[in-house]
Amino acid sequence: MPSRRVREDHKEYRDIVKGNVSDKLKNHIKSGQRLTRRGKDFVVVKVPHVELPSFRYGQPSDGSGIGNGQAEVGDEVGEGPPQGQGQGGQPGEGGEGEGDGHEIDVGISMDTYFDMIGEELKLPNLLPKENGEMIKEKIKWNRIAKVGNNSLLHKRKTLKNAFKRLISSEEYDPSDLSNFYPIKDDKEFRSWSSVENPDTNAVIFFVSDISASMDEQKREIVRELCWYLDNWVQRFYKETQVKYIVHDHHAQEVDQEKFYKYKSGGGTQISSAFHLVDDIVEKAYPLDEWNIYVFYLSDGENFGSDNEVCVNYLKKMQKYSNLIGITEVKAIRSWATFLPHIESKLSTGELNSKKIVTSSLDDRSDVLKSLKKLLTPAEEEVPF
Repeated sequence: MPSRRVREDHKEYRDIVKGNVSDKLKNHIKSGQRLTRRGKDFVVVKVPHVELPSFRYGQPSDGSGIGNGQAEVGDEVGEGPPQGQGQGGQPGEGGEGEGDGHEIDVGISMDTYFDMIGEELKLPNLLPKENGEMIKEKIKWNRIAKVGNNSLLHKRKTLKNAFKRLISSEEYDPSDLSNFYPIKDDKEFRSWSSVENPDTNAVIFFVSDISASMDEQKREIVRELCWYLDNWVQRFYKETQVKYIVHDHHAQEVDQEKFYKYKSGGGTQISSAFHLVDDIVEKAYPLDEWNIYVFYLSDGENFGSDNEVCVNYLKKMQKYSNLIGITEVKAIRSWATFLPHIESKLSTGELNSKKIVTSSLDDRSDVLKSLKKLLTPAEEEVPF
């Protein structure tokens, strides 16, 4: 039927468009473009506009159109004017080259977007550490008992037992059920058992420098990278807690809003932040119950004498952390001494490169590259 054929063609075309949108999203990911909007369950990205054709039925009023005109059966159909050579002022004039690009906002689910992020960047699945499972007891009503509270009486099984008893004793008469009632031996009750239920939990520490050198542009890049890190880690754990720590010369725990907006005019002492992270872990997060991720972000400026103090803290933290990521944002190389110091310790093996990963970025186009590097240990790195 023609109508069904049109629907099938339209569906096929929409599938093609869907594939094109998917390809454009992949290009968006590779180019590191910024998201237009981010919601709780969806993201909005700009992709080139793909327009569905519309169909009009019937004959043109002027008699023109494909297949109209003076001709006999068997006449050859001309090839038409060469591509790009139309009449002046007509479609086709100046037809060489691409037309103006048009973009539209496309909303996709968060899960779909991060599925594509993981596929395109070849991001690894995050695995809980060997002792990172907390065992919780869960009650399951999966047993039957001969004793119990009347509120737990299993009516179906009890009635079935009464029938069996009457039939086996040859006392069952379908026309007279006056003797059909459960006795004590017929009764069965619902009962429960305790089942061990593994529960994987994670805590993410986002730690940022808020000293005078961290301007608004650097902080905006920090916000972008933290959003990606947060969403990727949370995909792999049932419960995830996020802790926000800021520091200048001293460190403090803050809420999310202050983490991205709070600014200080003081100097920098990075070890104060690592000291606070270690203190919070020791007091609130038993190591056999929590998977711990620490992401530190700054422009790398630090007092030279403090760099070695940071190394000592990192030696302790790498023993209980799943991953520690250290990111340098828009550094001025002559002043940024922290990251080179850490990388020298990683190269000598003094710090564990399987647990501590470093990254640097200069603008938003580097965010996804840093995301890949931070989540991929050195021996597992795949070219971007």
